Parts: sequence; structure tokens; C-alpha cells
Amino acid sequence: MKNSLTVDARHHHLTANYAKGAAQALLALSHKRPRVHCITSTIAQDISSDVILAVGATSSFTISVEEISELVAATNSLVVNIGTLDNNRRAAITPAIQTATEYAKPWILDPVSVHASNTRLEYARGLMEYHPSIVRGNALEIQKLANSNSPMAAQELALRYGCVVAQTGETDIITNGVKTLMIANGHSMQTRISAMGCATTAFIACFMAIDHDAFDAAVQALLIMGVGAELAATKSFGPGSMHMNLLDSIYTINEQTLARYGHVVELGK
Repeated sequence: MKNSLTVDARHHHLTANYAKGAAQALLALSHKRPRVHCITSTIAQDISSDVILAVGATSSFTISVEEISELVAATNSLVVNIGTLDNNRRAAITPAIQTATEYAKPWILDPVSVHASNTRLEYARGLMEYHPSIVRGNALEIQKLANSNSPMAAQELALRYGCVVAQTGETDIITNGVKTLMIANGHSMQTRISAMGCATTAFIACFMAIDHDAFDAAVQALLIMGVGAELAATKSFGPGSMHMNLLDSIYTINEQTLARYGHVVELGK
């Protein structure tokens, strides 16, 4: 019993710490209003813009190769999502990443559907050579990108490329290969909203824009998204109202709510 209580206390302390950090990040977002540049799928642009604006950041979505470098140089973080892998996006992605690297802007890769297409897989593996700050994907995408069927694929990928991996799903895993946290929040209705995963990637990029510690940025964003989704679901009748209520939850969430409902656990401890 004593050991169980000790573990529970440690988990509660960890959640409280990240709840405090997330609340501080939200305050910084509202004051600094950083800009996130998103190269993302066509279906994800609206909801990505919605979640970015909900926390006080701003966004741009231009994929014009003529101006992509200038725009990325002036932004605070970059999203590279390969959901719509057309020629225009392909042409913009490399100079966007190169500019982000040159100006020390953090960037996040979303390797959409690399488990379903060898073309996407090889392209995404090529992008990994530019060393994204964070990779956000589901378990199938992360395993394929890591070329591993191991339950430790996220850790393997993080160690190989020196990045943070945010593997999202029924539970979220955030790892740098050495330290691994699990967030057990969220709601199944999120899977009934178009491009929710892509929007989550853009949401993480908001926190990257004001906190260059990629690990903390991923944890803060996923904690807010997960708790916000649970609260939204209690007021929703279906995906339509869930979309609306999720934005409202993100907009109104605070440290006390995150600490009360959040479940952050360090794995391997």
C-alpha cells in the first residue's frame, strides 16, 4: 500500500507540474501571439487554424515556393504535414525546412499515412534527415517510420534522430528516447472529427513557438488537448458539437482543471 501511495503521489506531482507549465505557456501565447506557419493537408487547414487561434497564436498556410522562405523566416515555428503530398507542397517543404534550420526555428513533422504508402514513407524518411524538433504521429506511422514493430518504436526513432516523438492515440506517448511520459486523457469522439490528428500537430507547434524545449511543448499541448476533449465530450451530442465545445474548452482551460483531470505518468519508473 505504501508503494502504491508513493507512486500515486509522484504521478499527481508530475501532473501538477505540467499543468502549471501548460498554464504558463497559455499565458505566454496570449501575450506574445506567435505565428505558426503550417504546410498541411487541405482538409486540415480550417481546424488547425481554429485550435491555433483558440490559444492566442496566429497562423499562415501559404505554400507558394516564391515566398515560403521569407514567411518561415518571420514565423516562430513550422508545421510540415504530408497529408496532401502534391507537387506544390513538395516544392515548398524543403526550402521551408532549410529556412527554419537557418533561423533556428523549431519544426514538427507529421508523417501522415506513411504506413499506407511507400512513396510517403521514403519521402518522410528523407525529411527526417533534416532533424525535426518533434515528430507527431499515430502508432502505425511511428512504427513504420522507425522501421520497427517494437512497442519501443517511438523511443528508437527519437534516439536515432535526436528528436522528440509524440505518439498519439488512445493514450499519448511523449519521448526523447531516454525520458518517456504517457498522457491518459482524451475522448474517442475526437476520432470522429476530420483532421483531428493534423490539428493536434499544429497545436503542438503553438507551444514550440514560445518554448523551445520540444519535450515540454509536446506534453503541455497534449495535456491541454486531452483534458479539453474530455470536458468537451461531456457537453457534446456528437462530432459537430464536439468540434465547437473542444475549441471552447481549449479557450477556457486553466491550471486547476488540468491538474484535476490530467493523468501524466512517467514510464520506466
